[in-house]
Amino acid sequence: MLKKIIFSVVIFTLLFSLGVQGRKRSKKRKKSKCINIINYEKALNHKFIKRYRRSTKYIIVHTSEAGKRSTLRTLSEGKRIRHYWTKGGHANYMIDRGGRVYRILNKKYRADHVGLSMWNGLTNLSNYSIGIELVGFHYDEISKRQYKALTCLLKMLKSIYHIRDKNVLTHSQVSYGRPNRWFKRPHRGRKKCALNFIRRKAGLKGRWRYDPDVRHGRLSDDIQIKRTFYIANNRNTKRGRLLPVFSGKIKRSKKVIKINLSNIISKNNTAWNIAGEDYDSATTLYILTNGKRIRGNKIKKKLGWGNLPIGTEVRINSPFGQEKRLGPIFKITGEFTAWSFAGKNFNKTNTIYFLPNGEVKSGNRIHDWDSLPDNTRIIIGFNGPFLINIRSAKKARYFIKKRFKNKRIVLQLKGNKLITERQLRKFKIIPKNTKLYIQSDLP
Repeated sequence: MLKKIIFSVVIFTLLFSLGVQGRKRSKKRKKSKCINIINYEKALNHKFIKRYRRSTKYIIVHTSEAGKRSTLRTLSEGKRIRHYWTKGGHANYMIDRGGRVYRILNKKYRADHVGLSMWNGLTNLSNYSIGIELVGFHYDEISKRQYKALTCLLKMLKSIYHIRDKNVLTHSQVSYGRPNRWFKRPHRGRKKCALNFIRRKAGLKGRWRYDPDVRHGRLSDDIQIKRTFYIANNRNTKRGRLLPVFSGKIKRSKKVIKINLSNIISKNNTAWNIAGEDYDSATTLYILTNGKRIRGNKIKKKLGWGNLPIGTEVRINSPFGQEKRLGPIFKITGEFTAWSFAGKNFNKTNTIYFLPNGEVKSGNRIHDWDSLPDNTRIIIGFNGPFLINIRSAKKARYFIKKRFKNKRIVLQLKGNKLITERQLRKFKIIPKNTKLYIQSDLP
């Protein structure tokens, strides 16, 4: 009897220990599922020299101001600055719009990601910080999946390097510029990336309530950065709390503070406010109100900076050759992303995408922008589809001209073929049930 009891106790303890181990393993698995990092280090420029970081005091969040492929190539291989090419290694991690995390450079190595920078008297912050790049633009929203992945990544890095929440900063906060036509002294505002970063969505609680370098007179202030990160987030017991928002208006009793994160030039939103030091770069494209497109390095000669009309759109990191593509049908190939053509209207209902597999989707129905395949065609500012039941091309032309005067028309034929109204003359017969898209005003 005693032997049976001992035997049963031994079996019970064995089963219990196995169960505990299984639970621990499952917990570890659950933790690992929080973040799945894709190793992209093989693509790193062979000229980049790996160096250990001196110490790790900060984590710097960036927005790439470009699409996924362009961002991956730039971070790994390098980019052109004026008359020379960099050697890559411009971030430790990258998070695309779908929440996928890429390791560009191991966290222990120094990434050349901040450039001219200062925080609390410490300069050249690339020597003391980890760089995380979020695919997207500072005048658009960071996606929910990016925030989710970023929260996990930050949690891991903060734990390893014992970094406080307040020392997770944005590139726009820590960068500074030398004197120029807008500023007589060294100043904030050189970079605008991650102006749209909302800390609480990344699980961050602590923060800086002021810019230490501005407070101690080392740098002059930038009103846009001040309003976004400090005025809009400070607590005032008498007047109530200012609520942090990505864009729009912030109310404080009767006073209203406006935060403008648009890429459209206005009286209070200059080229410098939008593009920072890249305002006169060849990679920055200006789209004037009359539709004319001019590169930043040619504005001074062709137009003059004082003559930029209100309503001009500014696109940073715009692929070369885009100014020659006037549409109305655009195609995603290589460097040309949805943003390259549609700008801020890339996710609107009247921006229509024709995927190579035959699917047709409006911008508000697409969630993973980084995975749009090559040869996806785009039309911007169109309503539809409307069915045409006229078989004759001649009748179709007459019907379109009479019904839709002074409107741009795109027709979708069988096989997902797209043609414009001008191309109708090439067709002898327009098949029934052809779909018609009509130009509308952009929101």
